Amino acid sequence: MNEIRHNFLKDTWVIISADRARRPHEYNISIYEESTDLTKCPFEHGNEDKTPPEIFAIRPNGSPPNTPGWKVRVFPNKYPALKIENLPIREGEFIFEKISGFGAHEVIVETPDHFKHIQDFEDEDFINMFITFKQRILDLYKDLRIKYVHVFKNHGKEAGKSIVHSHSQLIALPIIPKLQKTMILQSKKYFYEKERCYLCDEIKTEKKLKIRTIYENDNFIAYCPYASLFPFEIKIAPEFHSHDFTNISDLQLKDLADVLKFSVRKLNKTLINPSFNLILYTSPPIRNSITDEEIYKGLDLHFHWHIEILPRITTLAGFELGTDYYINPTPPEDAAKYLIEVI
Repeated sequence: MNEIRHNFLKDTWVIISADRARRPHEYNISIYEESTDLTKCPFEHGNEDKTPPEIFAIRPNGSPPNTPGWKVRVFPNKYPALKIENLPIREGEFIFEKISGFGAHEVIVETPDHFKHIQDFEDEDFINMFITFKQRILDLYKDLRIKYVHVFKNHGKEAGKSIVHSHSQLIALPIIPKLQKTMILQSKKYFYEKERCYLCDEIKTEKKLKIRTIYENDNFIAYCPYASLFPFEIKIAPEFHSHDFTNISDLQLKDLADVLKFSVRKLNKTLINPSFNLILYTSPPIRNSITDEEIYKGLDLHFHWHIEILPRITTLAGFELGTDYYINPTPPEDAAKYLIEVI
């Protein structure tokens, strides 16, 4: 039967459409062509002069900045959405509100190998990627004007990837985005009613039911959420309570790399290299802000950081864009089954 399920954290609804149920091979996955002319790729090792100067890099051999020899490299986006040089000036124009374009927009190139994509990453690649995420978030939060750092990876053309070479991005903002505020306030609401973390309870439920869980290790679990907004959506979360991704330990980084590697490889095999967005949801740093005081109170108790993998194999159309609700043609129980069964 069709069901309308509530996605509690995002406070929206999703129609799980059994009447439209699709198996993996019934999705039309487009294969994007690789460019073999490495001289034109600005992210290729040896082409460091084609990007802005690097901000951060992992260089095991101690090579100088902006030269080959790196394993991960970070630099400002050449066409940034926001710039750190701007001032966060807020002003109104009649009934309209605006803030000047202050912030940061960085590119994180996770590998010097042009043909190595996330489904090909080994544990070391994932660990280096997460170390970089952690270091860049911590560094940007030293600027007290920044209230949230959004880290994401677009994989494939349908997910918004414009350069084939594997990379992630981060955008630092002078305001906390609406979706993040919603998730925090929903977590807070649940905590004050139950005196428990919502996501901790969700994880316990998934572990007990065992119908949507696809993988777990000592510290992390991966599952297809009950109210998945997208078909074959995967959520990865620490089984221990933690509100802030930057508190992750070296041992936990290894387990996070393990569960993400398993998840993206399963997804790649099941749907034959689908486009997807990978998003890190972590808590903002606590700032002395009257406008966000409600957000910060008890944040470490009720919020639980996690990662979402959102396959872009369906099109957001008039219903989704007009209602902020979603239609998912593959029940998450079926999606988990397909992901588990694929070799």
